[in-house]
Amino acid sequence: MIMNKEAVALAADSAVSLVTGPAENPQKIFTSVNKIFGLSGNHTVSLMIYNNASFLGIPWEPIITRFGESLGPSPLPTLADYAERFLSFLKSEQELITADIEKQYFSSVIYTYYLSFRQIFQQNALEIIRVQGVISEDQIGDIVAEKINEVYTKITRAESVPGVDQSLINDLSTAYDDITARAIAEVLEQLPIPDLARAQLKEIPFLLFGKFAGPLDPVSQNFSGMVIAGFGEKEIFPSLVTYAIEGRLSGALKYKEIENKKITLETGAYVIPFAQREMVDIFMSGIDPRLTDALVESLSEIFHEYPQAIIDSIETMNDAEKSNLKTQFQPKSDELVVRISTYMNNYRASNVVPIINVVISLPKTELAAMAESLVNLTSLKRKVSLQAETVGGPVDVAVISKRDGFVWIKKKQYFNPELNPQLVQRY
Repeated sequence: MIMNKEAVALAADSAVSLVTGPAENPQKIFTSVNKIFGLSGNHTVSLMIYNNASFLGIPWEPIITRFGESLGPSPLPTLADYAERFLSFLKSEQELITADIEKQYFSSVIYTYYLSFRQIFQQNALEIIRVQGVISEDQIGDIVAEKINEVYTKITRAESVPGVDQSLINDLSTAYDDITARAIAEVLEQLPIPDLARAQLKEIPFLLFGKFAGPLDPVSQNFSGMVIAGFGEKEIFPSLVTYAIEGRLSGALKYKEIENKKITLETGAYVIPFAQREMVDIFMSGIDPRLTDALVESLSEIFHEYPQAIIDSIETMNDAEKSNLKTQFQPKSDELVVRISTYMNNYRASNVVPIINVVISLPKTELAAMAESLVNLTSLKRKVSLQAETVGGPVDVAVISKRDGFVWIKKKQYFNPELNPQLVQRY
């Protein structure tokens, strides 16, 4: 997404991965999916998706189409109003997103949760067997209780999802108790689970739904990225808001705001990559952020270990003197790491600022061309590397401006327009 004071340009590839195993090794990649959706009528707003192409198993296209129909012909005052209406729509929509679909979604993720627990239990039990040669049922029960309590404690301390409190978590736990009990019986079978641990185990799936638990949540990477960009009726400059949307239970939506950017008189342009962003980051900053992180981390380790190694090699000093000298060196080492990190950040900024200054003045056609080129750059990198080609296929490009609204610059078609004149006329 690239935007300046005049317009927003959106570009997206057409690849979607069918993943039934590890996410880094998809089993099948299709290059025909739509990721950019304009709203009909007088709405100068577009929605773009990344990561998961469906919500609770439903493709995003019919959901977004239904949302557009629910808005009616009159535009909303601000983009924030569109974002709020979209979230409200996802929470309240009952025809497409039924209670049965919510139940199927929960049934699929709960087995993932309990399978991850089973793997943790197995790894710890195998370690005891490796050391002792045998493991007792009491030891297995201790492992189960310890690991469940450890995860439970960490999750309860995590950040809460907007609109999901402990009262709702308790209600969900009661409503889906039969599914939870069945999943525990099928996945964990005859494992000895103490009563307190079993109660925690039943509550954990709902805590994971109500919390942003990060790596503790096995399905945290299955979110759908939703980009909403454009103009409200009363807005002169464009803006953008991005959400990570994961699922819905009993009308409660698990989502998190990721980006919220507005063009102003002071901030005249943004270039924002989504999903696989490494090539755009390199293009913009002149250096891979992963290299920066690795460099700072390795130098930090060197600056902390090298002075200590030198001090330890001084034979004329006793242990107390060495310890005192090491203490004096520690702040200097930390200061050097901070200086290097600051230098790297300044270097990246020195490359980004000139590009942004040019983007501020780009006309709509050049905004679109730049957005398309950045997607193609990532696609090329995937094509010539040993990584799966998870970016590829035709690139769709759209521009949104205050005067012209939503305009396609490039759009792939799954049909022949000459054979479908009625469809062409409809649009």
